[in-house]
Amino acid sequence: MRRPALSVVFCILVVLSFYGNLARPQSFPGYHRVERPLTVPLDRPVVLAKKAADPAKLQQDAEELAHLSAAIPDQIKNVNQKLPKDLNDQLKQIEKLAKRLRSEISR
Repeated sequence: MRRPALSVVFCILVVLSFYGNLARPQSFPGYHRVERPLTVPLDRPVVLAKKAADPAKLQQDAEELAHLSAAIPDQIKNVNQKLPKDLNDQLKQIEKLAKRLRSEISR
């Protein structure tokens, strides 16, 4: 008597466990359900006030750039004889001035 009752209880448990697996959505490998992100309104972008270029500073930088670049050809002619020590520094200074002038003018 006990064997048929245990068999029935066992069968019911097996059927319920399979039913429980079928009721849940199956996940496939590589497939993930993505929850929708909440849309949050963004703040307005901050607009920074542009500084006006200082004409006197621009003129001074342009004159210094012209002075430094005017001396370069003579120093290049003398490179074959000896390398001027400050040529590299002058070229770096010219690059800095040109970059600063470009950024001020493009504002």
